Amino acid sequence: MPSRAYRQFRHNMMDVKRLIDAHAELSPNHKGKRALGHITRSGVVMLCAAWELYAENVLIESAKYLAESYYKPLDLPKQAQKHLSKRVKEAKNELKPLELGGIGWKQLYVAYCQEEAKAVNTPKTTVLFPLYERFIGLVDVSDSWPVDAEYVDSFVRVRGDIAHNGRSAKYITISELRDYYGSIQSLVFDQDNYLCGYLFNMVDNTVQPWRRPRKKC
Repeated sequence: MPSRAYRQFRHNMMDVKRLIDAHAELSPNHKGKRALGHITRSGVVMLCAAWELYAENVLIESAKYLAESYYKPLDLPKQAQKHLSKRVKEAKNELKPLELGGIGWKQLYVAYCQEEAKAVNTPKTTVLFPLYERFIGLVDVSDSWPVDAEYVDSFVRVRGDIAHNGRSAKYITISELRDYYGSIQSLVFDQDNYLCGYLFNMVDNTVQPWRRPRKKC
């Protein structure tokens, strides 16, 4: 079974697919804009929300797997060790370092990951890349993507334009929405597969974090 994050992504993608289908019913000949921008704009917003939620949740799921697989914090990737140490040192509670004792480091590590992942308000690569590096030591998660980082950032900017400008935002054609839909779907599928192997190869564990998805949404 694929990651819980991927399963939730597939569930959320159903709404995007329904919007695409609704557009096809309202404009069967695909001629002209036919005042259906509200459907394509909604599709972009829902698709970006599904991507953002996946990117956050799969990182948290990855951190939990590493915490469960390792015995001590020094087993974590070097970047994760440094960030965990930094967060503890910066804590206002001077007794915070004591929480690292025993298995306490596992709870702190996962809690910090959850806190920072949930604070993401735009799933651009400039935000996601440092986050993945800080917690699981993965420098460039886009190595697994079928599209480049700029494609994703451009897509997120389109979502931002819609969120800030509403109907005044650039018109999104159904072809553009379909392209985004297929590309983000493939990206998440490939990333879930990649992370499964990446995490499993990092630990001395006979259990994979999840099974690789066999087919896309």
